[in-house]
Amino acid sequence: MTAPKVKLGAVRLGIGNAFARMPFRFGVVTMDAAASLTLELEMTVDGKHSVGYASDLLAYKWFDKRPEKTPADNVADLLWVVHLAASIAKDLPADTPFELWKQLDVAVDRAALAGGFNRLGASFGVSMIERAMIDGVGKALGLSFRAMLTNDALGLRPVDIFPQLDGMSLEDAIPSRPLTRLNLRHTIGMVDPLTAADPFEPVNDGLPETLEDYLREDGIRYLKIKLGGDLSTDIERLQAIAGVLAGGDYRIAATLDGNEQYKHLDDFAALMEAIRSRPALASLFAATLFVEQPLERSVALASPLDAKALDAIGLPLLIDEADGWTSAYREAINLGYHGVSHKNCKGVIRSLLNAMLATHHSHLAGRPGAYFQSAEDLTCLPAVSLQADLAVVAVLGIGHVERNGHHYFRGLEHLSVAEAEAALAIHPDLYERKDGRVQLAIHDGTLRVGSLEAPGLGSSVTPNLKDRIDPANWSFEMLNRTNHA
Repeated sequence: MTAPKVKLGAVRLGIGNAFARMPFRFGVVTMDAAASLTLELEMTVDGKHSVGYASDLLAYKWFDKRPEKTPADNVADLLWVVHLAASIAKDLPADTPFELWKQLDVAVDRAALAGGFNRLGASFGVSMIERAMIDGVGKALGLSFRAMLTNDALGLRPVDIFPQLDGMSLEDAIPSRPLTRLNLRHTIGMVDPLTAADPFEPVNDGLPETLEDYLREDGIRYLKIKLGGDLSTDIERLQAIAGVLAGGDYRIAATLDGNEQYKHLDDFAALMEAIRSRPALASLFAATLFVEQPLERSVALASPLDAKALDAIGLPLLIDEADGWTSAYREAINLGYHGVSHKNCKGVIRSLLNAMLATHHSHLAGRPGAYFQSAEDLTCLPAVSLQADLAVVAVLGIGHVERNGHHYFRGLEHLSVAEAEAALAIHPDLYERKDGRVQLAIHDGTLRVGSLEAPGLGSSVTPNLKDRIDPANWSFEMLNRTNHA
């Protein structure tokens, strides 16, 4: 089909306050509540009116980790960049979705940098508009995300961005059918309890709490382990995790997340050498697939990775926070990285292009899978955010996905009863009712996602912005439990 001409229009925003059931520490911050932003975008698709939705957490201390920026500053900056992207989008002339994305990507990146924000944060603003646009196009045409790609409804022209992809098709890089099951990769945060014997305050809400709970009750087979940047503390934590796995004879695959804790690759290599030298960690190291973003983003792409340090690490490295602009993965490959994370908050079209780059460079290397994508979005919450991300992961063919929103937040309680019930009714494979609550359904460590193959970007649940707070009336203090109560 010929890609439709899309004219982007008015945007409405609403914020919901999501309170965690237990604290989550990542990098330099511990989070116990977050603002969930929902965006409604009006548009015309070949003259037909349509509405698309996008949603995501306004995650502080991830997009911008500068110490002088408070969490409240971070959230304000993210709201600013979404408003910026919306104002630019509505002034763009009608064009194909790809052309609109391309123009928006350049304009928001430039304006965000001029406004003192960073390129990763700029990507968030672009992605919110992009996701809502893709959702609205799919609903107008009655096409799922995979069907949009099959029918070229987005008008993708990868060679416009990466000339080396000339002669290659997106179909060369993704499976012919979306995956219908995804393995859930459970993240072990730095203060998460491992066993009931650990010092922690139990929630006692009927949901799993410890690593041991998730391994036993949900059948988790993939783990993501957060590192803190201190060698002795990390080794002690890893040995405790390895002890839990050995004690239950759990067979898992794992990834490590450096969370930008290192300025020098040699320092991270020292940790990996210490891991490799300890017999108690031999099985865990053998089960580890890759390492995510050990280097701080300001140095991660500054120079080629040292070959001696890479040999000491012994695992492929992946960029995550350093993937702040469209060509970042291509640049990272040239420096010695092999992987890149997919996250909807960085961009859907970017991930499609990265899938093609990974396939292209694996072919050049003569080793299928030598260059790869992972799925790394920790706290996507139902319904719109979670489902859109899982829909893209399924189409990309990534078999396991980091997913912990169900761990840190209690079911779908952050949504209205009407939206939670609609999610369960429309997507009974992904959600279940248990102990009177609607929650994510995890069966043998997997998520069933077949129902996401529906018109739009994974979700048929229409958010009600009347249940959310207009950003003009919202304040960061609303995330304080005392104020909320």
